[in-house]
Amino acid sequence: MTRILVTGAAGFVPSALAIRLAQLPATEVVAVDNLSTGDLRKLEPGRHPAIQFIKCDVNRFEDISSVFYAYRPDYVFHYAAVVGVKRTTDHPVDVLHDIEGIRNVLDLGKNTGVKRVFFSSSSEVYGEPVEFPQNEHTTPLNSKLPYAIVKNVGEAFLRSYQREYGLNYTVFRFFNTYGPKQSKDFVVSKFIRAALKGEDITIYGDGSQTRTFCYIDDNIEATVNAFRRNEVVNDVANIGNDRETTILELAALVVKLTGSSSRLHHLPPLKEGDMTRRMPDIARMRALLGRELLPLEKGLERILADTAYILD
Repeated sequence: MTRILVTGAAGFVPSALAIRLAQLPATEVVAVDNLSTGDLRKLEPGRHPAIQFIKCDVNRFEDISSVFYAYRPDYVFHYAAVVGVKRTTDHPVDVLHDIEGIRNVLDLGKNTGVKRVFFSSSSEVYGEPVEFPQNEHTTPLNSKLPYAIVKNVGEAFLRSYQREYGLNYTVFRFFNTYGPKQSKDFVVSKFIRAALKGEDITIYGDGSQTRTFCYIDDNIEATVNAFRRNEVVNDVANIGNDRETTILELAALVVKLTGSSSRLHHLPPLKEGDMTRRMPDIARMRALLGRELLPLEKGLERILADTAYILD
C-alpha cells in the first residue's frame, strides 16, 4: 500500500490531485488543510474512501509532525500556500509564514523516510520575463514579489535537502490553472460568475496583458504521470498551456459563451503583480501528457456545464 500526503488539500488544484491519486490502485491519501481559504466540499467527502482528511496547519510544526509520525507517508505533494495575486500582495507577511511549512515538510520528510516531495511552485518566480517561451532552466527567476520569492526559496530548500540528505523532489511551476471548482478570487471564475449574473466584468488596465490557461484535468494528468512514471526527479517542469490569451480576449470569450449582457469595466492597473506576459515552454509537460492540451474554449464550456458550483 502506498500512502501519499497532500497538503492544502481543500484547495482547487490539490483537491483534484488528491481525488485522482486516491483512484490509483493500492493507494491511500492523507489530505490536510487548515481550511483558512480551502473548502472541504472540493474533496467530495464520503465519495472517496481512500482519502482521509485531517484539519492541520502545515506551518505549525506540532500540527504537521503528528501527521507525519502517525501516517508515515511514502510521498508528499506539498501544495499548501497562500495564493492569488491580490491576496498575496495585500498580506505579504502571511506569505512569508509559508517558508515554515516548506521547512517543516522537508525536515519531517527526511526524518520519516519520504521517497519524494512534490512542490507546487509558480510561474510568478519568472517575474517580468526576459525571454519567450519561459524555460525551466534558461529563463532567469527575477520576481521581487514576496509570493514569488517564497516559491523560489522553496525550490532552493528542495535542492539543498536533496544534496545534503538525499531527499528527492519534483518542482511543478504552475501557470494559470482553471476549472469548475476554482474559487471566485481568480480571473476565469471571476469573469464567469460576473457574466452569468449580468454584472460588469472588471479588467485591470487595458486588458492587453496575456496569460495562458491550463484546464485542471491537464494539470492533474501531467503531475500524476510524473509521479507514476518516476519522471522529473530532482528537476523542474512548467505546468501550463502555451497558447497566449489577452485578458480582453478571455472576457470576450466568456461573454460569448454565456450569452451575457455584461459590460467590460476597466480599473487602473494593479500596482504590482500583474505581469505583462506569460507563456511557458511546456515541452516537458507535453511529454508527460503524450497529447495536446484542451483548448480554452472547450475548457470554459466544461465549466459552464457545472454552473451550480460557480454560483455557490
